[in-house]
Amino acid sequence: MTDEQNLIKEVNEEVRQDNYKRIWNKYKKYIISLIVIVLVIVSAININNYSKEKKINKQSELFFQALDNIEKKNYAEAYKILLDINQSQVSGFSDLSSFYILDLINKEHVPLNFEDLKINKKSFFYGLIILQKFNNQINFEIENINNINEIINLSKPSSIWKFFAHELLASYYIKKNDANSALQSINTILSSDEPSELIKERAKTLKETIER
Repeated sequence: MTDEQNLIKEVNEEVRQDNYKRIWNKYKKYIISLIVIVLVIVSAININNYSKEKKINKQSELFFQALDNIEKKNYAEAYKILLDINQSQVSGFSDLSSFYILDLINKEHVPLNFEDLKINKKSFFYGLIILQKFNNQINFEIENINNINEIINLSKPSSIWKFFAHELLASYYIKKNDANSALQSINTILSSDEPSELIKERAKTLKETIER
C-alpha cells in the first residue's frame, strides 16, 4: 500500500470517527433512554416470569399437601388448602382444586358449601366443573339451584358438554316431577350417534324410570 493510499485510509477513518461522534453527541440522550427502556422491559418480564413460576410452584406444593391430607382423611384441612388454591386462580391447579372440592362435598367429607368456590369462565374445564357442581346440587340442594339457564346453555348443540348436560337435566327434571322436559333431554341423547354407549345406556335407564 502506497503512502497516498495510507493517507486516504487515515482520512476516511477520521471522517468516520467524526461522524460517529457527531451522531453520538446529537442523539446520545435518545440512545441512552432507549437502552434504559429496553433494560427495564426485559427486567420486568424476567421478574414477572419469576413471580409466576414461584406462585405456580407454591400452588403445586399446596396441592400435594392437600392430597396428602385427603389420604390421611384430614378432610377439613385438605378442604381449607384446596379452597385457598381455588381462590388464588393462579394456574391449572385452581381447576384441579375445584374438582377435589366438589368430590369432597359429594362424598360428604366436608359440609355442603358452593358459595366460596371460584370457577374461571375462561378455563377449558369450566363447563365440566359447572356440571359437576350441578350434579352435587341435584343430590343435596335441588331447591336452591339458581343456575339452570347456565346448564341449558351447556346443553346446546355447539357445546362439547351437551350430552352430559342433557343427562343431568333429565335427572333434575325427574326430581322436579317434570317428565316431559326430562324426556326431551333423554331423547336428544338417544337420537344422536355422538354420545358414548355408556351415556346412552344411562339415558335408557332414566327413560325406563319415567315410563314405569
